Amino acid sequence: MCGYLGNVIQDPLYKTLMDLLQAKDQLNLEFDNPGSGPAASINIIHAAGQGAASAERQLDKAIWWLLLDKQPDGGFKPSKYTSFNTRSDKLNVPRSAGYQAYRQSRCIIPATYIIEGEGAKNARKYHKIEPRHCGFALAGFYRTWLDKSSGEELKSCSVITVPPTPEWQGVHSKSTPLFLPAHNAELVAQWLDPAVQNVEVFDYLFEPLIGLRGEEELIATPIDRPGSQQVIGAPKLII
Repeated sequence: MCGYLGNVIQDPLYKTLMDLLQAKDQLNLEFDNPGSGPAASINIIHAAGQGAASAERQLDKAIWWLLLDKQPDGGFKPSKYTSFNTRSDKLNVPRSAGYQAYRQSRCIIPATYIIEGEGAKNARKYHKIEPRHCGFALAGFYRTWLDKSSGEELKSCSVITVPPTPEWQGVHSKSTPLFLPAHNAELVAQWLDPAVQNVEVFDYLFEPLIGLRGEEELIATPIDRPGSQQVIGAPKLII
């Protein structure tokens, strides 16, 4: 899955997404993200509380790297173990990094685009993937860390990935992100509810692109690299 995403809050796609996710009252410039890679601060949507209060949605910042290491002088930094994405087949492995978080603190990572890379590092080809109708609701989970030296809390997160799909050959053939169908209010409520721990109800989502089939068209535009995003080829539909 991608190692770069953005959600531009002035984009109509983002406003449509936040409306569907019942979080449109939290649109503000603080959460504008023109583009971020792994270990950067990105936005997540999670439940504001337990029980009845969990129906309320909270928009927060989180480090896009689930595992953090505490530093001797206080604070945290990303672990040496890569954890910005988590494969769906690892979610039910008890000792895996995301096992508990998947059951207790699921979230949605909003995005108006993602960037996928394909090929060897020195010859990688990049595509900017954008939806036509509504921003992406990327499925993920988060952890909360306490800096005892300052008393501050910090969140970290990971995006769930699923097996590759033929439609993405030449774009990213190893995996695709788990796109949640934002229009399905019942599923979104289940996903964000920390009381729902019988995670078997989500197994059907692990089929590639299941959350977007019949609901969205994706446009893949060749670009030079994630930082500059200069268009170098004609866009094409990939779903």
